[in-house]
Amino acid sequence: MKKIVFLIDNLKGGGAEKAIKIIIEGLTQQDVKPILILLENQQDYHLNENVEVHSLSQKTNKYKFIFLLWKLSKLLNTINPDIVFATNTMSQVLALFSKPFNRAKRIINFQADLSKHYENRKYSFFFFSKLLLLSDGYCFISQGIYDNLQGKIPDKDIFFVPNPIDFYEIDSLKDEFIDAQYSHIFNKKVIINIGRLTAQKGQWVLLEAFSKIQDDYNMIILGVGEKEQELKKLAEKLNIADRVFFIGFQKNPFKFLKNSHIFVLSSLFEGFGNVIVEAMRCGLPIISTDCPSGPGEILSLNYSSKNNNHLQKTDFGILVQTNHVENLSKAMNLLLKDELLLHHYRQQSLIRSENYKEDKIITQFINQLLK
Repeated sequence: MKKIVFLIDNLKGGGAEKAIKIIIEGLTQQDVKPILILLENQQDYHLNENVEVHSLSQKTNKYKFIFLLWKLSKLLNTINPDIVFATNTMSQVLALFSKPFNRAKRIINFQADLSKHYENRKYSFFFFSKLLLLSDGYCFISQGIYDNLQGKIPDKDIFFVPNPIDFYEIDSLKDEFIDAQYSHIFNKKVIINIGRLTAQKGQWVLLEAFSKIQDDYNMIILGVGEKEQELKKLAEKLNIADRVFFIGFQKNPFKFLKNSHIFVLSSLFEGFGNVIVEAMRCGLPIISTDCPSGPGEILSLNYSSKNNNHLQKTDFGILVQTNHVENLSKAMNLLLKDELLLHHYRQQSLIRSENYKEDKIITQFINQLLK
């Protein structure tokens, strides 16, 4: 039985963390022993009790690097894994620095577009790219991430495994009743956005586009982040504060998706876009910015980032130019006014989401990385 260590900073809420949880739990049903090592014991997602979990510290920071490296090296020698699968930058750096002390294969899991992550830190990227010489392979969750890094990092074995989606979780939660405090929002048709309230997610573009939509629609934004007050002030300035509802983090976002009309992703960049597939599973038609990387690959079978159309009706949803208020507004109006198109994309969403079902991605993971 092969042992694979999943090394990640923590399991606090996030797409990468959730994907790792799903993969680990899926592998426990296969002829594989997955072991989770957290740099810090911070968990919003809790794994099945039969999964072996280790934490190197309660809370970490850059000053603990030597301590973490020592603990990780010691633990890896005890476990003696076949593969160390590292996600998040600090975990990846530690995995690579520890290789002289344990010769297990190091696979670096790229969940984000590093060209954006290191945009203003060229020296840091140079150092990281040189450190990647110690790796044995890369796992990309989207073709776009690989395309952006091609030629900028050392050549290694390459694997493509998109993030899996937990259908059981979605299907068991999406039919719950909406809380009484939010039920009045659904007296109108609802456009929904889910994501951290940060610059990356581009919600200010979404608000400006929504302000051009007539007033018989509401909008819900789920998420928390440093841009919350700024976005609320913008909604007031645009005179849409009575139609835009910021409802923070929700343990069950799926019931809000199920009862909404359209899902819109307004991001400036992504690694994959898990929330798109989650919305698809809830039967929502999708509008997304054609940002790097991930959304275009989900929505279009023959996607090309070189297609510069400002508004594209693709196989499984509508793509619009990133950071473009007018086209995002046009796309929302298009679906709100065309019931046939909206119904078509509802059906297409359900069809497309099947490609990211947990068991399919687990099989893909095993076939590529373990065989």
